[in-house]
Amino acid sequence: MSTELRKRVTLDKSAHRKAEAAAAEVGTSLGVYASAAVEYFAARGLDPRETDAREGQLIMQQIKKLGDRVFGFMQEQERTLLTAMLEEMLRTRITLERVLRLNEILVGNLNAQLETLSEAQLQRQQQALQLLRQRNEEAVEKQVKEALEVAKKAGPGKRDKPVEPAAGQGQ
Repeated sequence: MSTELRKRVTLDKSAHRKAEAAAAEVGTSLGVYASAAVEYFAARGLDPRETDAREGQLIMQQIKKLGDRVFGFMQEQERTLLTAMLEEMLRTRITLERVLRLNEILVGNLNAQLETLSEAQLQRQQQALQLLRQRNEEAVEKQVKEALEVAKKAGPGKRDKPVEPAAGQGQ
């Protein structure tokens, strides 16, 4: 015998019949069923007399919980994934600006030197420049493909740690 404190509750005939039928349907005693029903309403802060409002309240509570979870997820994404993306974009932009400034200086210096070259020397310089451009474009394509492959493998939610840039990619 249980050592729990037992109290008696009086139900009207209609409620008693419904409770007995519901308890039998789920395969439990009337006492266990009634205790579970009371726990259900008490835990959720619901008034069992307000059947219409109860379902709406439950739905609203579930919607609120879901909204909180979605908002929390979005905040976490913002803190981790989006911040890392912003950092990489800024690093790329700043690097690009610095490289462009450096190129302007180099082009100015090269123009001054090119004026002193003979036609044959100038043609050799143009061929070397064309070869350099081709190699650079191939290297860029290769790095883009490698980065996309890594991104596909590691995709959002799959990474344990940030992906390191491929060797040769400067910052």
